[in-house]
Amino acid sequence: MAFASDRSGELAIWLCDRDGSNLTQLTNLRECAAGSPRWSPDSSQIAFDCASHGNFDIYVVSTTTGLARRLTAEASQENLPSWSHDGHWIYFSSDRGGARQIWKTPAEGGRAVQVTRGGGFDAFESPDGKLLYYAKEFTPGLWSVPVDGGPEALVLNSVRHFWWTIADTGIYFVTSRGSPRPDAPSQLNFYSFGTQTVIQVGMIEHELALSAPSLAVSRDGRQLLTLHLDQPGSDLVLVDNFR
Repeated sequence: MAFASDRSGELAIWLCDRDGSNLTQLTNLRECAAGSPRWSPDSSQIAFDCASHGNFDIYVVSTTTGLARRLTAEASQENLPSWSHDGHWIYFSSDRGGARQIWKTPAEGGRAVQVTRGGGFDAFESPDGKLLYYAKEFTPGLWSVPVDGGPEALVLNSVRHFWWTIADTGIYFVTSRGSPRPDAPSQLNFYSFGTQTVIQVGMIEHELALSAPSLAVSRDGRQLLTLHLDQPGSDLVLVDNFR
């Protein structure tokens, strides 16, 4: 598994075995908070975003050497990378045109190309490499668009960003039950590419995290990984002689 953690004192990308053993820190970029890791199809690299002084950019790191290279250097915000099925492209969200859209850049570096026109936040390419599925930041729903550009199509109404992931045969997504309780269970659903129908496949005991990608599926399709907050909270501080 690849994940972001600040256990070393700064946000970095870490690796571990499926059972949580053999923890290894992969990245060590000073003054750059790393997150949103995504494995390349051949598992040799991980794409991630890194925020330095409030500006997000896309990086790629080798899983064997730990050497990282930067793919974007715009003054805009670029984050939430994902790979094409053949490993040649990396998709990401960018506001370089003013509004959040999905762009793609060659994995080896090069000129980025805009893919969506009607908004886009987090995205995954279909297993056959023909479509890009994506959610939008402030509009519930899941859309698709041809990877080479074209008109978008609404696929599902009840999907929010960060709460979905793509598998070989369909899309897993979570819908909240709307309870004010933070430990209220959420519904896990599956959308089939073949039948274009949705079925409920289970319940998740805790509400997923809202501020980071919170659902992933193993490559063999047998396990799902979820992210949630164990104990959210805050403190009250009194400041004397405030002016």
